[in-house]
This record gives sequence, C-alpha cells and structure tokens, in this order.
Amino acid sequence: MADGERRATWIATVTALVVVASFIAGKAARDALLLSSFGIESLPIFIAISAVFSLPIILIAGRLMARFGPARLMPVLNLLSGAAAIVEWVMLSEYPRATTIAIYFHLSTSGAVLVSGFWSIINERFDVQAAKRHIGRIGVGATLGGIAGGLIAQGTAVYLSTDKIMLVLAGLQIGCALALFVLGGARGPRPVVADDETGTWFAVGVVARSRLLRNVGIMIVLGAIAAGVLDYVFKADLAAGASKADLLSSLAAYYMVTSVLTAVIQLAICGPVIAWLGVPRSVATLPLALTAFSAFALMVPSALAAAVARGAEMVTRSSLYRAGYELLYAPLPEGDKRPTKVILDVGAERIGDLLGAQVVGILVYMLVEPRTALLIATVVIGILALAFALRLPHSYRIALEDSLMASSGDPNASSTATAASESWHALGGLPFLGHSGEPSPLPLRVLERSPRPKAVAPTLEQRQRVTAMLDELRSRNTPRIKRALTQKLTPELAIHVIPLVALDDVGRQALTALRTIAPRCTGMLVDALLDETREIKIRRRLPDVLLAGEPTLAAWGLWRGLVDPSFELRYRCGEALSRMVVAGRLAQVTPETVFEVVRRELVVDQTAWNSQQISEDRVLTAAREGKDEESGRPLEHVFTVLSLAFPPEPLRVALQELQTDDSKLRATALEYLASVLPADIRGQLWPLLDVEVEGSAPAALVGSAVVKVDDQEDHARNDEQQKP
Repeated sequence: MADGERRATWIATVTALVVVASFIAGKAARDALLLSSFGIESLPIFIAISAVFSLPIILIAGRLMARFGPARLMPVLNLLSGAAAIVEWVMLSEYPRATTIAIYFHLSTSGAVLVSGFWSIINERFDVQAAKRHIGRIGVGATLGGIAGGLIAQGTAVYLSTDKIMLVLAGLQIGCALALFVLGGARGPRPVVADDETGTWFAVGVVARSRLLRNVGIMIVLGAIAAGVLDYVFKADLAAGASKADLLSSLAAYYMVTSVLTAVIQLAICGPVIAWLGVPRSVATLPLALTAFSAFALMVPSALAAAVARGAEMVTRSSLYRAGYELLYAPLPEGDKRPTKVILDVGAERIGDLLGAQVVGILVYMLVEPRTALLIATVVIGILALAFALRLPHSYRIALEDSLMASSGDPNASSTATAASESWHALGGLPFLGHSGEPSPLPLRVLERSPRPKAVAPTLEQRQRVTAMLDELRSRNTPRIKRALTQKLTPELAIHVIPLVALDDVGRQALTALRTIAPRCTGMLVDALLDETREIKIRRRLPDVLLAGEPTLAAWGLWRGLVDPSFELRYRCGEALSRMVVAGRLAQVTPETVFEVVRRELVVDQTAWNSQQISEDRVLTAAREGKDEESGRPLEHVFTVLSLAFPPEPLRVALQELQTDDSKLRATALEYLASVLPADIRGQLWPLLDVEVEGSAPAALVGSAVVKVDDQEDHARNDEQQKP
C-alpha cells in the first residue's frame, strides 16, 4: 500500500468517526425533543412533512454536488448546519414547540445529506479496488462514531439539560467541516461544472436510463418504507414504556448498543463476507435482514422483539449494506455519480419515508390495535425490496461493461451477445471421442446450420477427374499442386489435401481449398484436428478452416480441442469458437461450462504458465490477409474462452486495461472480472495478474480444481516438443 493511500485511509477513518458521531447524536436529539413535545401519534405526520420539505433541498444539493464536488461542498454545508444548531439552541427556550419542529426538519434533512456527502468523497477518493481494501477500516471508524455519538447524547442527557445537545451538535458539525476539508477539500478532484443539462432533470434522466440505478432506487424506496414502519413500531413501544425525561438517554443507549454490534460485525465478518458475496449481493443483505427479523417480531409479539428487529436493520445498514452500497457507484462516470448519488442516497430515502408515513398513518388511524398490521406490512414490503435487490448482480455487471466500453473510446460497441432468433440445437447428445480428462458435454447452441446436400452417385467422368486431381496433389511438384488446389475439389479429396496444410509453400492454397468444401467434409476435418499423431502445424491451422464448416459438428470439434495437450491448438480452437460467437453463428455457452475449461488453464505454476505461447505462423497470417495480430499469451486465451459465455468486447477492453498503468482503469477491469468469475477462479487468476487474493478461501478452492497441476505441466512440455 502506498504511503499516500495509507494516509488517506487513516484520515477517512477519523473523519468517518466524527461525521457519524454527529449524525447519531443528532438523530437521538431530534427524536427525543420531538417525542418530549408531541405524542407518538404525531410522528407519521412529522415524517411525511419532513420528507416533503427535504425533497427540494435534496435536489438543490444534487445540483451543487455536480457543480462543486462533494470535497468542496460538504465542509461548507457542515458549517452552515452547525450555525443553524446554535440559532436553534438560542430559540429553544423562548419558542420550544416551534423550535422543536424546526430542529426535527433541520436534522432530518441535513443529517442524511451530510453523511451521503462524506461517502461521496470516499467514493471519489478511492478507486473500486482500493475502496474494497479500505472500506472495512473506514466502516469501523463510522461504527466507532456511532458509539461515540450515543455516548455523547447519553452524557448530555445525564449531565446537562436537554437543550444543550444543540450546542454539542454545533461543535460536532464544526469538527466535521474541518475533518472533511482535510480529507478532500484541499486536494479534491476537479469539479464537474454543471450546465443547464446537468442539473436535477439530468440526474433523474441518468437514473431512469441506468438499469442499475433504477433497481437501486426502487430498492431504497421500498427499504425505507419498511424501515419507517418498523421504526414506528419500535418507538411506539419505547414511548409507552419510558418517561419523557428518559427518552433521550434511552434512545442514546439503544443507538450506542447497535453501534457496538455494528463494530463487531465490521471487524469480524464484513470484509470476508463482501469478498465472498460480492458488491451487489452485500447490498441485498439489508432487505433480507429487514424481512427476516420483522417476521421474527411478528411471530414474537413483544417490545424486545421489535427492538431486536429494528436493531438488526440498523446494524446491517451500517455494516454490510453500507460497505457494498458505496461500491455500487464505482462503474458510473464522475459527472453522473455526483448528482444521482445524492438523489438516491437521500431523495429516495425521503420518498420512502413519506410513503412509509402514509402507510403508518392509514393503519394507525384505521385500526385500534395496529401493531400486528404494521409488522405484516413491513414483511410484505421487505420481500418486494429483496426482489429488486436480487436483480442487482446482473445490472451491476452491465454497468461495469458499459464503464469498460466507455473507457475504450468506443461507447457504441455492443456488449451483448447476438440474440437468437432461430431455434437452438443442443450438442450435448453427441458421442465422446474417448479423451482422458474430457470436458463436460458440449452445451453450445448453434444458430446457423448448413444444409446437407443429398448424396448422388458420381459419374465415370467425375471419378476420372478425381483420380487425375489425386495424382496432381500427390505429385510433390509445387506448381502442379497449386494448380490442382485452385480447381473445384470434391469432399473425397479432403483427406489428401489436409497433409498439404503443413507445407509452407502450398499451405495457404490448401487452407483456401479446404474452406470451399468444409461444409461437406467437416467430420473429416474434426478428426484431423483432434488426431494427436498428426503434425502440430496441420492441427493448429485447421480451426480457421472449420469456421466455414457445418456449424454443429465444427463447434463440437473445436470445443474438444480446448482440452488438447497442445497450448497452440487450445488457443486456436478457443479463438475460432469466439469468432463464431461474434459472427452470430453460435449462442453463448453456459458460464459454468466455460469455467470448467478456464480452471484447466489456470491450475498451473508460474513457470509452466509463462512457457505457454504460440509460434509465429506466416501461412496462417497470410491466409487471414495479415490480420493475425494475436499475441498468443495464456492470459489472452483465458479471456477468449471466457468470451464464449460473456460479452466479448468488455472482456477485450478489460484485458487491455489490466495491462495499463492507470490504477483506476485497472481497478474497474478487476471489479468487472470479480463480478463474473467465481471465487475459486479469482483465486487462481489473481496471482497471475499480480493481484492480492482476498482472504484465504479462494486459495483453498484452487487446490480442489478438477485438473492436476502435473497434467497441465505435461501440456506445457508437449508444446515445447511440438514446436517446429
């Protein structure tokens, strides 16, 4: 870790402590002051009004965020919030009820905006891979801040009058401003200047166009509705069991306990769980916990069960959810990220609060005993939120693909496979060829099948012509052979043309001739391709010919070639299959089948891995009209095989960006791979990319791979022996 990155991490951790301490203390003060002056029945009304009041402020904050950037804006907003707290303290003794309302609206709106702004600074300060490394430590700082905020609020309740909490909050927010200035104010990224098209409606348009942001926004709204309903149940139980004088200390103690539990989760399991689940599935833990514990509170009707359910939601939100949620925005461009993040972080939450207040209000005013109905509503809405959360992994991968394509300078390139408009033909039922260590049955689906011509008995003239052509092909006279290869061949002659592929002087003409008859002799070509007794020169040149063959049988033969001992043949077969996918002649293979082949390639030590390469082949290059620009490295072959199951263009760009010195581009490429590859393959691939393996689990999984290292090393030795 670089010294600058380490220093930034420590500053971010301390800043998180101060920011969250201020937020938790303010939250406790806000609720205690409101419940002391107004009854619990009025809480839904205040939540709804606060949500409506905060929406225009959030839109303005989003526009300012896009113009100035969070690193410059947040210190100023914290100072303004601190000044407002001082004014409210002065007015609280003279106009207690009116000032309490103002405090509630102020802290409800500013608290969420300021915390969101802090995490926006973190999101811009670190790339996605650096954020993954340090988000746990920063999260611990935030959790300690929650504990500190609870202690501050409780200490104020015990030793000072309740109104003094506003002065304490003012001091905390001034401290936040200083900490945020040190974190990013002096060296924050250059702001993205917003014009008329990059304001509020621009941000809404970005959310509407992005599948990822749409799913995130709906999940946040539904989660906020469910959390708001559950929060009402918890606070109604608390208000019924505690005196008004004890409300501040009770809430402070509760928030402090949940912060301690959050710290335990952060330190014990947060990092490994995020590495195991991935970013989007970590976000899904919030609606899952909310739904499960609300169902528990429904089955166990007690105040303690409701407190446990509310606490579980808060702990999950502040640990696994928060860490994963901040990383969700990594694929977005900076100009899109700044305004949309505020709108989703705070705006979607406020809309959820508003709708949640309506749900609470309807049930409370319609039912004499609304507690059970409220918990049922929480469970139902939580299930809906979970359904949208489970859609995040796919939309997150698409966002990463879009980010990769944008960085390549070709944003219009297609990142999806060609849609299949015809019926698919599965090849899993074809017989095996009896190879040891053979792959699973080929689940390729062919989109184009060449018609098989009806067999017709040859005439005497045709037989005589074939005999004459055969004499020419066997003549060992280069001009005669070339002349024969330019004639129209019959499938019977293919077996005699195949050996000519190995000859450098007539190899190009032989390849051209075989392509013309490939649809009628594909089986013969596949036999030659997989015949390990044949010269490697012939075998490595045949995959290009099979591209013109009958797709069903050609794809099956090329797939079998992916487990051949020769790396050159595996490389050429993978390349040919990938070209079939790109050309729209073959549907993508199932990911698990591709992973099986990739595992075979990766279970190899560094020496054997580096020794694998393809030889320069001038005949093949000439046959491709000089377009053979592949480097022939093992890593390139792995990405080619992956492109059989995933969009080829994002993988191509990811491979390019992994080889750059730009840490941000490299981090995006690694995050994309992490979103599509299982843990054991990441554990195999990361060391070959000079990336530290996250945790010990992937390394353990590597040892249980299907193919033994010795077998792969034998493949590498065979390549050395077969090179011409």
